Amino acid sequence: LLQLLTAVAALAGASCSLLAEGSGAGAVSGILPFTAGGFIYLGTVSVLPEILRNSGPAQAFLQLLALLAGVAMMLLIAYYE
Repeated sequence: LLQLLTAVAALAGASCSLLAEGSGAGAVSGILPFTAGGFIYLGTVSVLPEILRNSGPAQAFLQLLALLAGVAMMLLIAYYE
């Protein structure tokens, strides 16, 4: 039941973003921070504990650097778009 709820929410979010695409830069600039925040939240809450639990310090550091590189790429894309 919860998976169905998340799937419906994903479809609702996709349809809202498609509808907001033609309404101008104001709508897109309001949606982008929420989308990026969702990805960062998922990365830090669900992935980071797994990284720290299942790997050694060197591997955890490399994976953390990769996570931060992903966040930096999102910032670069947002800046240059």
